[in-house]
Amino acid sequence: MVIAVIVISIILPTLNEGKYLDRTLRTIKGQKYKGEVEIIVADSHSDDDTQEVARRHGAKVVLSERLGPAVGRNRGAQVAKGDILVFLDADTIPSENLLACISKTLEERRDVVGGTCKFLPYKGGLVDWLIYALTNGAARVMIRFGVPQDPGYCFFYRREVFEKLGGLREDLALNETHDLAIRSKEYGNFVYMNVPVFTSLRRYRKAGYLRTLWMYLRSAITYFKTGSVSKFKFKFEPVR
Repeated sequence: MVIAVIVISIILPTLNEGKYLDRTLRTIKGQKYKGEVEIIVADSHSDDDTQEVARRHGAKVVLSERLGPAVGRNRGAQVAKGDILVFLDADTIPSENLLACISKTLEERRDVVGGTCKFLPYKGGLVDWLIYALTNGAARVMIRFGVPQDPGYCFFYRREVFEKLGGLREDLALNETHDLAIRSKEYGNFVYMNVPVFTSLRRYRKAGYLRTLWMYLRSAITYFKTGSVSKFKFKFEPVR
């Protein structure tokens, strides 16, 4: 089957991510996808060399308010020209076939409007791998039973669907990617792709697993009970 070549826009929200961004952008440029790839770095006025690193790799830099990754992702999407929008964290390393698999999935399955993928720990130990395996399993099961879950490390949408949804909710302190995935059911299926990306462990290393997982769990419970996660009650601080 011949797969149509379409434009993919990769959007990375950043705030002082120069230390990690170079590695991520080099991996993006090494993708096996043969179509056109646009890289957009939505930067929240970083104080380090984030913008310089982005431009060195040919990325388009757009400025965003320091109001969280949802805002940066939305600002990046507003200037993107791609038919497919892929959102990737600045410290997350994608598999070399990620874009090709996303393109193929959306080309072959018109019912799919978006999705997430497997996430694995970058240079993690046994405990890290076990916790990630449980988390991936939970996300996979919930998606299969019609309750889309998106941890947010890497996810994608058809551009027209993302725009119809109005993008990510900027009022949520956490769970904005889960919220978008759930709302996307109105237009089609949200899927789990068994293609890994490798995520940084810096938050778990600095704050600890118990504290970090409790924050995510508590915010998720709050979201599903109330439909909101207040920025006054939950403060998601970047980890450097």
